[in-house]
Amino acid sequence: MKDKVQQAVGGAREKLGDVTGNRRLRASGRAQRRTAQVREVAHDLRDKASGVIRDVQSRRRPERPTDPR
Repeated sequence: MKDKVQQAVGGAREKLGDVTGNRRLRASGRAQRRTAQVREVAHDLRDKASGVIRDVQSRRRPERPTDPR
């Protein structure tokens, strides 16, 4: 969620820079937006990789023998 907020803030700064003709503001907004996009993708990949690892680990675990009591 934090990354989405940073993308929105960066996009707003970028547009404000466009409207005012302020190249520094536009560039910093673009950088902020793109950095947040990269972080979001990285978090998504990390979450997907964690899920795959959990699936593989659960398949590789041998079943425990039942207690014959």
